[in-house]
Amino acid sequence: MKNTFILLLFLSVFSSCEKKYYYSEFKPVDSKNWKQTDTLTYLVDIDDSNAYYDIFVSVRHQKDYEFSNIWLNIIDSYYEVKETYRLQVPLFKQDGKPYGKESGSLCTQTIPFQKRTKFPKSGNYKIKIVQLMRKEPLNGISDVGIIIEKKQ
Repeated sequence: MKNTFILLLFLSVFSSCEKKYYYSEFKPVDSKNWKQTDTLTYLVDIDDSNAYYDIFVSVRHQKDYEFSNIWLNIIDSYYEVKETYRLQVPLFKQDGKPYGKESGSLCTQTIPFQKRTKFPKSGNYKIKIVQLMRKEPLNGISDVGIIIEKKQ
């Protein structure tokens, strides 16, 4: 009985340490001074070009952020090939309540960027994000993240 308990405890500890995402990284932003020239860069190592991936963009912002959304420019590059996307991330509903999760004065909104996509080759990809809002500098954004799930 004691050995069974130890085995179950061992399995539960190591199964909870399983990696939830293929890639997940948040980059901090100067929450009082994010300029359009400040580029966030994420380096992603893709090991399987035959697999499908879901890519998400996640924005952490203050509850007192003054806009209902944020526009981002996302540049995806692999060696010399570059693709640029413009993405709107809604942050607040019409009634002023934030989308996503709240924790104190910080809110996190995660949205799909690309679903069931394949990378053309295995290797290192660089994803860059810049803000495209009209206000310069932008206040109230604390972190921006890229989350990638590998589909089986």
